[in-house]
Amino acid sequence: MKLTQIREGNTELIVPEEAITHSKGPGSKKKGVFFNPVMEFSRDVSVLIMRQFLGNKNIRLLDGLAGTGARGVRIGNEVEGNFKIVINDHNPAAVELIKKNIALNSLENCEAKKKKMNALVSEEDFDYVDIDPFGSPVQFIDPSIQCLRQNGMLAVTATDTAPLCGTYQRTCLRRYGAWPIKTKYAKEIGTRILAGHCVKLAAKYDIALTPILTFFADHYIRIHFNVKKGAKKSDSAIKNMGFIHHDLKTGKRKVIRKVPLKLANAQLAGPLWVGNLHEKTFLNRIELDPDLGTVKRLKKLLELWEEEANLPPFYYDVNEIARLTKTQPISIQMIIEGLGEQGFFAGRTHFAPNGFKTDANFSEIERLFKSRT
Repeated sequence: MKLTQIREGNTELIVPEEAITHSKGPGSKKKGVFFNPVMEFSRDVSVLIMRQFLGNKNIRLLDGLAGTGARGVRIGNEVEGNFKIVINDHNPAAVELIKKNIALNSLENCEAKKKKMNALVSEEDFDYVDIDPFGSPVQFIDPSIQCLRQNGMLAVTATDTAPLCGTYQRTCLRRYGAWPIKTKYAKEIGTRILAGHCVKLAAKYDIALTPILTFFADHYIRIHFNVKKGAKKSDSAIKNMGFIHHDLKTGKRKVIRKVPLKLANAQLAGPLWVGNLHEKTFLNRIELDPDLGTVKRLKKLLELWEEEANLPPFYYDVNEIARLTKTQPISIQMIIEGLGEQGFFAGRTHFAPNGFKTDANFSEIERLFKSRT
């Protein structure tokens, strides 16, 4: 394995040279220690989030499936605070690389470990656990939830977006206990299935998981959860579980809490999370850092996350609505302004450039399209 040194954010990293030529997608774990440069955006987000989460708290963090240790080392180097971060991988070659990266940045707040992640979280408690596997995170979620302390945070990445978004429905049912459907807004359905799966698992232990920042980017889904303990809080979280009822003929959709006995010309996806995907007060505290390599993308996405934070679930696609209503597509801004004039909430979504969310019903949306074209 040939190594090279790069700079990401304000951190120096030693990584496999062959990984740097990788331009998109989930990458490959066939060639030694795993590192994906495409995930720089995700790691930049982690740095910004941890700067708000840590504060002056004396806490323990875990990067449980670390590969080269890029995420954990960057947090240790670029985030101020009184914390210790365990950077773990079961691959001995990865652990040696993690140690090199810790030493390269002269970090005393980082500790490299070589353990299977599920064994590690069964032995130690943490305030923050990061699950960023190659593929599905399902085998790591349940044990990680159990090791989390009160007011902690859980971060989960999933790259198996095809099952979650409805391409392989039975695989999704097997892994996540939920049925997906392929629609124009399948990215959000898949994201909410992953969120709902985590919330259900936590509820077994009287733990409430609440998303504070969620996004679908490139080839992966990433969700950051706030952790609260107690049966009442867990009951409140479970109230945000439901289903999406999608009419195949008209494209109309609605959130439902109980499964109907009959589904004429419609499909049902779920169970899934139907609450907010972001916590706006937390997003408002995030401060952009011009030294981050993806700062332009971060600025754009942060604006979109804040805009959609309190909007209803499930977005509409402009082109889909135009097709269903036999009209011409109109601009997102025209839609937002038009629905706003009628007293409805409406805004953009990060899931799709042609997507919008609103509390208006389908008939109101149809009326707007027909009046503007």
